[in-house]
Amino acid sequence: MDDGGSYLVARKIAMLIETWDRVRLSEQDRIVGRDKGEGAPLSGGTEQTPPDFTAASHAASSSASPAIDARSHVRLAHPDFNDGVRILRRGYNYVDGNTALGRLDAGLFFLAYQRDPAQFIRLQKALSTDLMAEYVKHIGSGLWAVPPGAAAGSYVGAGLFA
Repeated sequence: MDDGGSYLVARKIAMLIETWDRVRLSEQDRIVGRDKGEGAPLSGGTEQTPPDFTAASHAASSSASPAIDARSHVRLAHPDFNDGVRILRRGYNYVDGNTALGRLDAGLFFLAYQRDPAQFIRLQKALSTDLMAEYVKHIGSGLWAVPPGAAAGSYVGAGLFA
């Protein structure tokens, strides 16, 4: 979109909670690439510390392996592995009771803003081998063009009619 607008991708992503909850905490950390309790990357630091994809694991049994798995969500989505693609994203948890099978109907309502839908598509292709894929199910998606804000004395979307 020209002149300061963006595109919004909205997705409803169900989390297969019962399956995920059976996975050991250390495995959940490996799948995501972050410490579940602290939010820090497995390479160390705090929640705001940038992940170090070259750092070795501190686990005694895997001294030669990287601290952050190559198929972890954090690595596959990182700009360093996606031609610098960055999106403004936000996830909101949802719980809609139970499914017809009695399972928890819960997950993430995901919003992502980007200059070009190709950026989102690039990330989705990168995430095709994500270890997290086994535990989520995409329910629906939408794409919207979001015009830039209104200039003084004008209105939102004025440039579309000029």
